[in-house]
Amino acid sequence: MAKGDMGGSRTEGARFGVAVFDEHLPLRFDSNYLLIDALALSVTADDVLAEAKRLERPAVLVRHLETAAALTPGFESHGWHVHRGLLMAYRGDGAARVDTTDVREVAESVLRPARRFQYGTESAVPPDAVEQLLDAKLEVARVVDVHFFAVFSGDEVVSYADLYSDGRTAQVEDVATLEEHRRRGHASRVVLHSVQVARALGCDLIFLVADAEGDAQGLYQQLGFEPLGRYVKFIRPTS
Repeated sequence: MAKGDMGGSRTEGARFGVAVFDEHLPLRFDSNYLLIDALALSVTADDVLAEAKRLERPAVLVRHLETAAALTPGFESHGWHVHRGLLMAYRGDGAARVDTTDVREVAESVLRPARRFQYGTESAVPPDAVEQLLDAKLEVARVVDVHFFAVFSGDEVVSYADLYSDGRTAQVEDVATLEEHRRRGHASRVVLHSVQVARALGCDLIFLVADAEGDAQGLYQQLGFEPLGRYVKFIRPTS
């Protein structure tokens, strides 16, 4: 949700949309980006790149798919990474039945070691950005209700997910399972437990964001999620 996971500490008008800033988390792309919708055909990728550079925004989020498609070749030619996101809403019809009794709600600090390993090792996040991604969880918790869920193997967190809620809308976010513990149904359990809690909180829209080109969307469909919308995010190269 925009005021949670994609929220910053401030916004300002920009030439092609809205610039989002968070001076406390400058290395977190989801807190620092240029948000744009439909643009005139005369606007080029170089125009948008120039505005992102002027504002020192490391990412550009485009919600209008035709605009994103027109801009993609130009961003790619400058070495920017193209991420295609898929919003999926929980419908529940025909969802797989999953036992979630081993999922526990925990404090944010309990998930930090597993997240730190996953971010730094499996996701290859630069070391100076890892701690900001971790601290972002606390920032989100300042503006929306946040729950943290985990599956354990002994004392070790092996799978986890977050739930953000404003009382009516809920987002299941940051779902991950450590590599050696995958293909055992852990992700299914933390996701569906998050859904159960969101329903208990009275939320009438429950959604998550998947990689539109990844395999996870197939799992989410089995769990009762259906495509709701798409976006494209351009991410500045780190080197």
